[in-house]
Amino acid sequence: MARLLIVLALAMIAAPAAHAAATAPWPPRTGPGDLYVHYGEEHYNDIDGEAVLTRLVTDVARYRPALVTMSGDKVRDGVADQLEKWRDIMSAYDRAGVPYMAAVGNHDGMQMTPEAVTEPTAGITPTRDTTIYEGVFAERPYPMGDAPPYLSLNGPARPSDDPEGASTHYFVDTKTVRWVFIDNSCYGIINCDPLQNPPDGQGRTQYEFLRDAAAEAGAAGRLVFVVMHMPTRDPRDQEHSTTIHRNHVMGKGGSPDNALFEREAEALGVDGVFLGHIKGQWQYKGRGDIPYYIDGGAGGELYTSGPLGVDHGYWYGWRMLRVEGTKVTTDVVPVIVPEGIVLEGPQRLAAGGDTVRYAAFARQPATKSGRAVVERLELRDPNPIPKGSGGSGAQGSEPTATPREVLPNPARIFTTSNPLVLAPVGSDSDDPRRDAATQTADGAFAPRCPGRAFVSVTSGFHQRFEKVTVASRNGAILRRVRRGKGRTLARVDLAQPAVVSARLLRSGRVVKRFPAACRRGSVRLSAPAGLRRGAVLEVVVRSDRKPRFRRLRL
Repeated sequence: MARLLIVLALAMIAAPAAHAAATAPWPPRTGPGDLYVHYGEEHYNDIDGEAVLTRLVTDVARYRPALVTMSGDKVRDGVADQLEKWRDIMSAYDRAGVPYMAAVGNHDGMQMTPEAVTEPTAGITPTRDTTIYEGVFAERPYPMGDAPPYLSLNGPARPSDDPEGASTHYFVDTKTVRWVFIDNSCYGIINCDPLQNPPDGQGRTQYEFLRDAAAEAGAAGRLVFVVMHMPTRDPRDQEHSTTIHRNHVMGKGGSPDNALFEREAEALGVDGVFLGHIKGQWQYKGRGDIPYYIDGGAGGELYTSGPLGVDHGYWYGWRMLRVEGTKVTTDVVPVIVPEGIVLEGPQRLAAGGDTVRYAAFARQPATKSGRAVVERLELRDPNPIPKGSGGSGAQGSEPTATPREVLPNPARIFTTSNPLVLAPVGSDSDDPRRDAATQTADGAFAPRCPGRAFVSVTSGFHQRFEKVTVASRNGAILRRVRRGKGRTLARVDLAQPAVVSARLLRSGRVVKRFPAACRRGSVRLSAPAGLRRGAVLEVVVRSDRKPRFRRLRL
């Protein structure tokens, strides 16, 4: 006769802190290819700027990207003390060994020409003084400044006749990408040509400089990304912008550069264009289906008279890119205060019940007044209410003419600690990088077996946990564990669903494991080939109650 030993024990689940810093951030820090970051509109001395920007820089530096690029408007007024303060904030990258390069924004120099002047005309010469800018950033590595270049980056050697001072247009190479920085801070590209530092020794315009740089990069098998300040299009619902900031493109739409640049980019095979000028997060496709990314959420005050949030693009964030050969994956990562995520959803569910969806909200940094401009940024895909449909929704939404496809998704992933209890459910907007066994992009989970699990949501390095119980019915969970016959070692008879696992030992060594699975009814455990007498079978039955352990000596 077999001797059946009954052992009862209490399973202790180690509960993580409700708020925690994610050790494995989302988007992932590691992966194939190279990691880059882009953002713009830092405006550190706006009411929101310093709190947002310092948080952003801290999080970006933790990712250790191969290069950080910025599309301009570092400050409000382009004076020395403001630019120096911006440089001090960016020194966190220097300490972390992360290289950065920046374009010139219209607020970075002393602007003397009204935005209405879109091209040189008789009697009107566009002017802009970047003397202070060139001096403050002369110490940056070449080609942005005059100091020795970053060892991790490639680029042209500094010519002997290069004038002192930071450059206003230049390019730099990484392993797979040529980043070309173009200056359109004079409200156009043609406007800025006479005002460049260094003046091109070959007499080229910026368009000619771009053509040569793109051709050379293409011949070397590199992608070509352009970084400049002002976009060629404004994809937002204009009614939600403050009046002065509507149609916020080169020359308020009057510059020939809006159409000309898109034609040039298409002809040259540019792979992506990275922009600022508009404060918030948008994207659009230009001529040739080239992606244009407006990443203006680095700190400047969100100039909207309407609603905030993902349905309208007005929120703070930065863009991460992973480039593997010619494959480019991008995410927009929200700027979140420490312990700033809230996770909402049921904490008690019935086993086998309907799929449930958890919602997550992020608090963005507060202004100098202590008020967070975006108190509850929904970590979900945009779902704007189009004009003419009526109604209202979350995020203080209003009907909008902003198309859904121009609104980026805030980066996030939901994870279950125990998929046998609470299983992730995929969605139409699924992320191919997720672990399908434990993660879902949209917070949907199916309650499978009675038990306990933790649900977490992660965005960047910020995370929130909540404990969830999938409840059993009243009555017994386990009826009995009985010895089987022939190749059947044992049968586990369940009164209701439970997670069953087992292992077979001989002389204290495990010779077979039966993986944990959500089981129902009678579970048959089969013997492996060559099993001899004297083995011990250990069975564990787990649910939302104390686990039941059975030890069967064979």
